[in-house]
Amino acid sequence: MPATERQLPIGLPSGGALLRLPTAGGQAMLLWPDSLTPIGWRSNGGLPPLERGLATDLEERMVYAVDDRSRLIGIDLVTQRWRPFLVSARELSATPDGVILGLDSTRRPLRFAGRALTTYRAAVEGGPVQLLRAPSSALVAYSRRSELAQVIGEDGELRRFQVPAGELTSTWYGDLFVVATDSGLIYIEPSGKPGPRFVRMKGDPTVAAFSPSGHRLYVARRRNDLVMVDRFTGDELKTLELPGTIRTMRVDRTGRWLLGRPLEGDSVWVVDLVRWERAVTVQTAWAADLPLVAGSKALVVRDGKDLVAWDLLRAIPGPIARLKGAASDVYLATPWLPKGLTPDPETEQALATAEEPADSAPPAAQATPEPAAPVSVAPIMPPGRPTPSAAPGEPGTQRLYLQVSASQNQEFGRALVEQLKTAGWAAQLLPRKDPSDPYRVVIGPYRTREEADADGKRLGRTYFIFAVDPGGN
Repeated sequence: MPATERQLPIGLPSGGALLRLPTAGGQAMLLWPDSLTPIGWRSNGGLPPLERGLATDLEERMVYAVDDRSRLIGIDLVTQRWRPFLVSARELSATPDGVILGLDSTRRPLRFAGRALTTYRAAVEGGPVQLLRAPSSALVAYSRRSELAQVIGEDGELRRFQVPAGELTSTWYGDLFVVATDSGLIYIEPSGKPGPRFVRMKGDPTVAAFSPSGHRLYVARRRNDLVMVDRFTGDELKTLELPGTIRTMRVDRTGRWLLGRPLEGDSVWVVDLVRWERAVTVQTAWAADLPLVAGSKALVVRDGKDLVAWDLLRAIPGPIARLKGAASDVYLATPWLPKGLTPDPETEQALATAEEPADSAPPAAQATPEPAAPVSVAPIMPPGRPTPSAAPGEPGTQRLYLQVSASQNQEFGRALVEQLKTAGWAAQLLPRKDPSDPYRVVIGPYRTREEADADGKRLGRTYFIFAVDPGGN
């Protein structure tokens, strides 16, 4: 059967750029993922040597990285200037939308969001920990050494669970965590009262990863396969045979591609989650930053001293660009592009979402589509009291809103507004002032920040307070 080109499903979140971060110090620069050529954006010079990138905060137009002194470095995408932020934090990590998590010198968790630092009151126990987002402003600290998972809120520890050592993954929203053990999966709901729930799975699971929307869980097993699991029912939907066992994997932000690192050798298996098939095997080393999928179709890998981009949408995926001598730097896929620039319209059909990446759906010409993902996987709790939507405050004062989503996908925003309204929230989609602005889903307005924050904590999902002046700015 002749190979056919892999079409990009309409509406699939894509776009963005590849950010090159200098390990020897100097300037950061943006590259087109397909051609590995400069976009025309560079940071101001003088960056310290950078060890790894963390994430992009689209709301603040900031990219965060860690330098060789373990400091948090922020690069302003608009002004192109940089500065250190957290100079004594440790074990820094980031959420997909750019919230920075870490520990201070007393092992108290730190949360850096919107350029504001929150220090939590409870200390994290055990040795090295994995820090992940939980609903609202809480976080989870998981220590494999002590087999302990702590759920920590701003005012103290909320709950703790004894969890066997294993590979932990979570939804992008932090409402569900899964630990893969050799006998099954352990499900943890950080905001729920029940403790961890164990589900036996045959085949010796090794590692798991959620789709960006959280409605699918992909589980690799030692019987040399990959299983697609329905997150809500727990049903095993599909199984894909592999040439070996995956020990590490990551899903790109579009939900189209899964990259798996086998137990043996330096290679990566690229799984097309739409076609449910192994698209290609690429010989390359696995690192914290690479390989990655940037945009919608470019697999970026190291090849010796060079950086190479592969086109995954070709009938037979293959290399399309090489940047010589660039392998020593570190890289980060960012959904941001300078104003006025747009991706290639033939391959980039939508800009990446800021907080709500949607999983891909098969094109109509392919196999039977899977059930559509729910608009939001985070639990949406009804308000404890009516939202004061009819109380914008005194004339001439700012109106305060809870922003719960910022996306370039207008239909997604409308659907989320309807879901929130059904749950009793006074939600709306703010109009855009510029085509490059996101569609903001907000709740409110509120008279005070205290009222807004109280509802935000009841909401059960990530939010921040957004102010609009009387003129609508």
